[in-house]
Amino acid sequence: MRIFLVRHGNTFGPGDKVVWVGARTDLDLTPEGRAQAKAVGKALKFLGAAPGALYFGPLKRTVQSAEEINELFGLSPDRCHVCEELREIDYGTWEGRSNDDIRADHGSEAIDGWQKRNVWPDGFNWSPSLDRIKANWAGLIGRVIAGREEGDAVIVSSNGIFKLVAEELGIPKENAKMATGSISVLNVSETGVISVELWSQRPGQILPD
Repeated sequence: MRIFLVRHGNTFGPGDKVVWVGARTDLDLTPEGRAQAKAVGKALKFLGAAPGALYFGPLKRTVQSAEEINELFGLSPDRCHVCEELREIDYGTWEGRSNDDIRADHGSEAIDGWQKRNVWPDGFNWSPSLDRIKANWAGLIGRVIAGREEGDAVIVSSNGIFKLVAEELGIPKENAKMATGSISVLNVSETGVISVELWSQRPGQILPD
């Protein structure tokens, strides 16, 4: 069995002020974001994905990405699962603010710690807790693997969740980020051991020229 992790497409267009969007900021995909999700579907096809189930967070950017991907696979509604565990992190006092705004108020230590070294920042009201996110992920993956007889699985979520998943999978902290519209591929052995085949590859890096 393979599990394909997909980060949603872009939610900011050219000229938009880029801010932190988490659990409380429910943006639509931009036209480019929808195109990214369509390209992800094509890359999954090229990789030989045979999904029996699609799991995605409840925010519009992940729902819409999942819808675009499923245009190519045609999974029935009972195989498409909205999962609260895949909702982006609530970024507390950072939500809706730019990197520059955060640095101006709090300096660079906390934001660089998260962005460059995957260090969870304390004191900014992020939620749920780090332990809860990891427990939620473990529960979800358990359900996904239990359904392995249906085929592969595609999981669509956001960067914050996947950065923490990367650490659990042994990805170096400095490489934990998943780019928008990118794919990671996990292999699951017969005994349920998970190994990483690809991490954060955009469709252009996967599809032939």
